[in-house]
Amino acid sequence: MASSTPQLTSPRRPDAAERRRLVLQASEAVTETERVEVDPVSWPVAAVVGGLATAAVGWLVVTGLVVCGWLMGDDAELSSALELGTRLWLLACGVPVPVAGLDVSLVPWGVTVLSAALLWRFGGYAVRRVTDRSSGPLAVALVVTTAHTLPVLATAVFLGEPWRAPGRWAAVVLVLLVAAWGGAARRSGRAIGSSWPAPLRGLPRAVAAAQGVLLLAGAAVLALALVAGWDRVVALGSALQAGSFGTALLVVVQLALLPNALVWSGSYALGAGFSLGSGSVVAPAATSLGVLPGLPLLGALPAAGPGSTLQLWWLVSGAVAGAVAALLALRGAPVRRVDATTLLGGLAGVAAALVFTGLAWTTSGDLGSLRLTGLGPRLLPLLVMSSTTLGLSGMLTGAVVGVVRHLRGPAPDDADALGPEAPDGEATEVIGDAEATEVLEAR
Repeated sequence: MASSTPQLTSPRRPDAAERRRLVLQASEAVTETERVEVDPVSWPVAAVVGGLATAAVGWLVVTGLVVCGWLMGDDAELSSALELGTRLWLLACGVPVPVAGLDVSLVPWGVTVLSAALLWRFGGYAVRRVTDRSSGPLAVALVVTTAHTLPVLATAVFLGEPWRAPGRWAAVVLVLLVAAWGGAARRSGRAIGSSWPAPLRGLPRAVAAAQGVLLLAGAAVLALALVAGWDRVVALGSALQAGSFGTALLVVVQLALLPNALVWSGSYALGAGFSLGSGSVVAPAATSLGVLPGLPLLGALPAAGPGSTLQLWWLVSGAVAGAVAALLALRGAPVRRVDATTLLGGLAGVAAALVFTGLAWTTSGDLGSLRLTGLGPRLLPLLVMSSTTLGLSGMLTGAVVGVVRHLRGPAPDDADALGPEAPDGEATEVIGDAEATEVLEAR
């Protein structure tokens, strides 16, 4: 008679599923233990290595290009090429340096943006190794940025560079810090401003979006100018007779200055315009040019004289940027009163204008002396026009949002509907009194 009890060798034993589950849990525990043992790098080590690696990559890129240009000639030594590359790397980090006997303080932001992108990545890489809650994204960003800044400081001291513009260097370091902070915050899920008061938590995102709108407008201005003046751009490039390799290096130099050109074009779109040296103005209202550097990119400049009325349509970009800043600042903010939404929208627009003006200041500088000083956006007109345009647009957008929210009425779970943080008992009493009043009126 066959027994119904499973045999020891049967694959259908009652505890087979339980045994498989235990084996799976044990294997996962072993895998987790191996992962901890294989990845022992702490976040300070990862942050320091990331900052030093970013500084090394920036130096290699700039110095490598200079050495490639040195290989095409035979009138200088390799040490001179390395020193020139190092000085240009310092310039990309915000340190003014003498180049060929000229005092240069115009930062090539193409290289700086590359460093900011690397710090963004390394900030996110380091914050993944944070095991305690005491070290947040800002602490990680500070370590990464400091590790990048120390070699720059040591090299500047070694070369004996004068401290002519410490504020400009500090501004570049601040931009790199924000980049590292943003990467660490995004990776950790703790966005910048998440610990701020509830109505202001969307302000960083709103300001960043407004910068994107203004830079997009600058890109449109630059693209249309290049299309309109392409013949002059080609003629200037041909007049230099730099050869194939020299032309390639010239393209790289202009790409390094492309972020500067985008910000300057954004200032043009806001109506403030920019200057290309003492006595020159490039703005939608009028253009006056003087002695210019021999860059083919400058062939896209408009002709001297009064501007066309069609160029004034670029002022709409400021209004759009202010509206976008207000909408993003108000999205998710627990604010329903029209005066509060108007104030918050205007604050977002003005904050975006101030940030763009500060960014415009970091992209300006000198390429020598006399006529080639003060290149960049016209800061005072930019401050006035950007603050008024973005601020008024943000206030108007905030007012519209407030009216729409008022017409829709309070949401069921809105804290404003119960008053300023009233306890549950008090809120119930207020609602009860309102209901009693409605009943009496009905009677």
